[in-house]
Parts: sequence; C-alpha cells; structure tokens
Amino acid sequence: MMKKIYIIHENDEWLIPLRKSFKKIKAPYEEWHMNKENFDYNKIPPEGVFYNRMSASSHSRGHRYAPENTKSLLTWLEKKKKRIINNSRALELEISKKEQYKELKKFNIKFPKTYYANSKKEIIEKSKKFNKQFITKHNRGGKGLGVKYFKNTLDLEKYVNESFEESVDGITLLQEYINSDPKVITRVEFVKGKFLYAVQVDASNGFELCPADSCNTREKFCPTNPDGNKFMIIKDYKNIEIEKYENLLKSNGIEIAGIEYIKDKDGTHYTYDINTNTNYNPIAEERSNIKGMDSIANFLYNELSRQN
Repeated sequence: MMKKIYIIHENDEWLIPLRKSFKKIKAPYEEWHMNKENFDYNKIPPEGVFYNRMSASSHSRGHRYAPENTKSLLTWLEKKKKRIINNSRALELEISKKEQYKELKKFNIKFPKTYYANSKKEIIEKSKKFNKQFITKHNRGGKGLGVKYFKNTLDLEKYVNESFEESVDGITLLQEYINSDPKVITRVEFVKGKFLYAVQVDASNGFELCPADSCNTREKFCPTNPDGNKFMIIKDYKNIEIEKYENLLKSNGIEIAGIEYIKDKDGTHYTYDINTNTNYNPIAEERSNIKGMDSIANFLYNELSRQN
C-alpha cells in the first residue's frame, strides 16, 4: 500500500484550502473524518504521516465525541510509533484552556487573570474576585464559544440565571477583560514548530475570530486595518515572546499552531489562546509570499518522504 498523509479532522469545509495545496505538489493523502470513521485498533496502522486537525469546537457542528475518538486513535498510532504531527498532548491543550494556561505559566508567558468554575454558584462567587470588567468563556471552546462581557457580578447573575450556556466539559472560565485600543488581537502562526507569520485581527465586532470564517468578506470593512480586511498580515513583525512560544510548542508536541494575544493600552502582551487546529485567511495572504496551507502541505510531504 502506498504511503500517504492522513488528515485527522471533523470539518470538511476547513480542508478545502489544504486539498488545493496538496494538489499543487501532487502529495498523496487521505482524510479521516472522526465523526464517520471506525478503526480496528487490533490492526497495524497504515504507513505514512498522520496530521491531527481536531478542533475544540467540534461539538458545535454536531460532532460531540470527535475529540474523544481522536484521543483513542492517537494513542493507537503512538503505541505503533507512527509519525504524528500534533500528537495526543497537543490534543489535550486544544480541548482545554485550563491546560493551556498551565503551560503558559510554566514558560513565564503572561496571560489574563483567570478563574475556573464548575457550577453556576461557583461562577457567581468567583466573579466577585474581580474589581474590573471581566469575560466568561468555555474551557473547551473555539469560535468564541461562551465568550461574554460583563461589567460586574450583577450583570453576570442575570446571564447565569436567564440564558447561561454551559461549556461542553462543564468548566467555565472567568477572565479579566483586557482593554485594548485599537480593538485588535494578534495571532502568531507556527509551522514545523517555527514562526511563520503574525496576523492582526479586527475584534471590534466581537470575539468570533476564526480566519476561515466565511463572514470575512471584502464587504465587511474594518477601519482598524488599512486594507479594510478583518485579517491583515503584519510586515516586519517582532515579538520577544516568539522564542518562549516555540519552546512551549516543542515541549508539548505541537508542530502546527496559532497563538493569540492581546495588548492592553500600556502595550503589555496577554496571551490567551493556543490553537493547534489552525486556519489561514486567504484575503490576508493575497499580498504575502508566505501561504499557510502551502507551508503545511510542504512540511507534511517532506515528512512523508523521510519515512522508511
């Protein structure tokens, strides 16, 4: 059987640009949709390279147990010593912001003050620790799931008692609100564990900031970016945290990722999310020689060619 690149995922739409990149270089690949595939773990896995693109937000697309199925699959592949890009430890960070923040702390990377709560009562009690605005978010999130802004505990109580949306894993984060001006966040992309580029994202209309989001069209003008696009690659980007980010990724078996941070009005960086299932914005990439999915496809194809 021919060696292939195996894509472990749960969202066909997100694979469209990667398929195009594979086609350009004639790379052999196969897709494993983790809400459809069944595996016999008593068998020997096929020969090739295995790329984990599982998403923390899979349940929002009706694929509730896709991450758990992926965990079983990765354990099988790891036992058979297969070449995996973004291994089971990477998956653990993808589906738990709590795990992400443990790692940020370990590598001395600043993040917003955060508390974790397992019940409505605990959410309300822990919110009293803040003397400024704060947000809630889901521990297993993505796509801005569960992200709500509150001025105080009184505002929060109304939400919790009337329209509360629980995290799929039962853990809600309460996090200090970082006031930025302009309202932008920065997403730093890594391929092969190394810095690829950084993209500025307009966040003035809310927290659903997926680069692959179909709502990101030219008609949606964003005044914070000169070209009007919600996503803009930053030229001559510099950030003293890059080395820390790369060390964190290496320590956790993460080779492809996007790390997001926000700057407060004093210029202090607060890192708040590690995306091991990263997407790239095609409009932002139009003016760049570096293409995210092409970089991934070439990396995977090179890894495949190194297999015995």
